[in-house]
Amino acid sequence: MSSLIILIGAGLLVPLFFKGHMVIAKYIAATAFLFAAANVYFGNGIDMQYFTLTPDTQLMEIVVLLVLAATMMTFSGFERPLVSQTLFLGASSLALLETNNFLMYIVLFEVIAIISYVLGANIRNKVNAEGAIKMFIAGATASGFILLGFAMFAMVSPSFNYAEISVNGDFTLVAIGIMLAGIFYKLTIVPMHGWAGDAYAQVNHAAAGILSGVVKTVVVVATFKAFYIFLQAYVSTSVLIFSFFAIITMTLGNFMALFQKRIAKILSFSSITHAGYMLIPFAAIASGYSYTALVYLAVAYIFMQTSVFLTLGDLRREAHIKSLDDLRGLYKRSPIHSIFFTIQLLSLAGVPIMAGFVSKAITFWSGVDAGLWPLVLVAALNSALSVGYYAWIIKHIYFDDTDGYATSKITITPGSLVGQIILLIGTIYFGIFATPVFLATGF
Repeated sequence: MSSLIILIGAGLLVPLFFKGHMVIAKYIAATAFLFAAANVYFGNGIDMQYFTLTPDTQLMEIVVLLVLAATMMTFSGFERPLVSQTLFLGASSLALLETNNFLMYIVLFEVIAIISYVLGANIRNKVNAEGAIKMFIAGATASGFILLGFAMFAMVSPSFNYAEISVNGDFTLVAIGIMLAGIFYKLTIVPMHGWAGDAYAQVNHAAAGILSGVVKTVVVVATFKAFYIFLQAYVSTSVLIFSFFAIITMTLGNFMALFQKRIAKILSFSSITHAGYMLIPFAAIASGYSYTALVYLAVAYIFMQTSVFLTLGDLRREAHIKSLDDLRGLYKRSPIHSIFFTIQLLSLAGVPIMAGFVSKAITFWSGVDAGLWPLVLVAALNSALSVGYYAWIIKHIYFDDTDGYATSKITITPGSLVGQIILLIGTIYFGIFATPVFLATGF
C-alpha cells in the first residue's frame, strides 16, 4: 500500500506546489519512483484484498518503476504536464500487475486508458491533437467491446477472483472473445492497429515512449494473468487464434516499417511488430515457459522501446530531427545520442548479448516447447526482416554523406544522460546476466 501512497502523494504534490519548477518537480517524481521500487523490492506490495505480490510481478513492478524514474530525468520543460500523470500511471500499473480479481482488472485497465489519453493530449499543437484524438477514438471503441464482453461474462460467472472463475459454456467463450477484441484494439494487434502508426508518431515522443513501452507491456502481462484460466481451458482455440494474430501482426508491422521515412513512424510500426511477438506466449500456453517468456520479453521491451522514443524526443527537441535524412552524420553532432540510439536499436533487432536477443530466444523457445514450429519459424523470419530497417537507421547515423545537412553540435542535458544510462544498463544487464531473471520468474 505504501508504494501507491508514495506515487499518488507525489502525483498530487507536484501540480500543487511545483507547477512552475520543472527541475524540482521531475526529480521529486523520479525519487518517488525509486522509493516505490525499493519498497516493492523488499516485498511490500499493495497488501489489500484482490491484490497479490508474486516474484514475477515483483520483477515487473521494479522494472516499470525504474524505467519511469529514468524517463522523469529526461523530461524538459516541454514535457512539464506529463510529470503528475506519469506518477498516477505508475500507481495504476502497480495495481494492475498485482490484482487477482477480474473486476479490478477491468477497472484498472480503463483507468490506465484514461491516463494514457491525457498523456497523449498534453502538448497542445495541431499534430499532437490529431494523434491524441486517434488514440481516444481507438480507446473508446476498444472500451466498448471490453465492457460489453465483461457484462456478458459477469452474468454467468459466480466469482471474479482469478482462481474461482467459471469457464464453462459457449456463452462464456463468446464473452471472452468480445473482451479480447477490445484488448487487441488497445494493444495494436492487426487488423485493429490502424490508429497506432499515426498516434504514436504524432504525440509527444516522451509520451509515446511511455505508452508504447511501459503501458503496452504492463497491459499484456496483466492480461495474460487475467485470462490464464481461459487459455488453459481452451488450449486448442487459443493456439489457433493467437498464432494467427501473432503472425499477421509481426509480418504487417514489419512490412509497414520498411517503407517509412519518418523515424517515429518506423518505431511505431516496430512496436506493432513486437506486439505480435508478445502474442507467442499466449499461443504457447501449453508450454511451462510461456509466462516466463512473456515477462522477460516485456522487461526487455520496456527498456528498449522507452529509450529509443526518449532519444528521438531529445533529437527532435534539440535539432528538429524527424526523418531518416535528418540523421545523416548524427555521430559527429552527438556521439552520446548516437551510442544510446544504436545500442537500443541493435537490441530491438535481436543482436546477441542484448536483452532483445535473449528475450526473443526465450519467447521462441516457449513456442518450440509447445510444438508451434510454424509460428516460431515465421517469428524468426520476421526478426531477421526487422534487422533491415534498424540497420537502415544506423547507416544514416554513421555512414551517409552529410553534405547539405545540418552539422551543428547537439547537446544532452544531465538529466537525459542519467536517465538514458539507466535504460542502457537495464538493456545490457538483462542481456548478459539473464540467470537472475530466469530464477526470479521461475524458469
